[in-house]
Amino acid sequence: MPTEISAYRFNDAERLQFGRYPTLDAVFARWGRRIEETLFEEANVEVYAGASVVEEMRFASFFGILNRPRPIYFIGLEPFEGTGLFAVDNRFSAFCLLQANGEDEPPASSPRLSPNNQMRLQKIVQRLMSDFDESWRGVHPDVHTHLRKITTYPFRARILNPYEYCLVAQIHLSGHEISSRLTWCFPRSMLSPILPQMMENRVIPPPSLEHHEAALDRDTLLETMRFPMRARMGQVGVAKALRDLRVGEIVPLEQTIGIDAVVEVNGQPLMVASVGEVEGRTALKIKGGYEEARPSPLRREDEFTPIFFPEAPGK
Repeated sequence: MPTEISAYRFNDAERLQFGRYPTLDAVFARWGRRIEETLFEEANVEVYAGASVVEEMRFASFFGILNRPRPIYFIGLEPFEGTGLFAVDNRFSAFCLLQANGEDEPPASSPRLSPNNQMRLQKIVQRLMSDFDESWRGVHPDVHTHLRKITTYPFRARILNPYEYCLVAQIHLSGHEISSRLTWCFPRSMLSPILPQMMENRVIPPPSLEHHEAALDRDTLLETMRFPMRARMGQVGVAKALRDLRVGEIVPLEQTIGIDAVVEVNGQPLMVASVGEVEGRTALKIKGGYEEARPSPLRREDEFTPIFFPEAPGK
């Protein structure tokens, strides 16, 4: 009997686990999905990539994870300042080099990172970095990672003092041909400009980029943005203000549209409203869209019109 197989969609998962930084957790969950797709496209291997919750810890605790030589990349993350670390498990590097060399059997031990192997592994890591950049879509604009250098000696990866705080996240890869971990470490100071947004954002971006593109509508965008709004009830000329503004003086406002107030959003006039009161507070009642006043094509009766007299003959 033929069986219909439908593609698994991550946004249909029954349970999603988020920690203190739910928006960052969503970024890493997206990255895990893209790693699955990349490894299937590049190596024809099906793996499960599970993202851990972003944890805040002192650098000494993270440094204890690096207890043996492994490829450790120094990563810049634009537009943020500072350097992060991306540690690759030896089992993952051995798997990548095995696929790059076209071999059928894995080596008895992890291959030595010769200059040639470093270049092969860097191509794969660079592809993963591109996937990581794409995972920030809709979260923060223009995030771009770039590799600065690589080392296999943990003592060279001491980018912070032991007592300084960092943000750590892991991707757990498991499958028939691979079982390893990819570990990120960001200095907390590096992401400090966006950490309040990562913690307080009420709208968590969907982990699936496909779902993000399909569900991203106007209401979702407006919910995540803040717009300064003000009502302009009139205006006063500069000369009149300098002459009449004093204690106790009443200065009438010059209005362009009857007695209505103009509602401005981000400094742009968008709507017209009447001013009233609700429960003791001043309120606005939207009446319609704003239309800039244009001069009437009809000439007013009291408008001054110059008169041109004909010239005398012979002149």
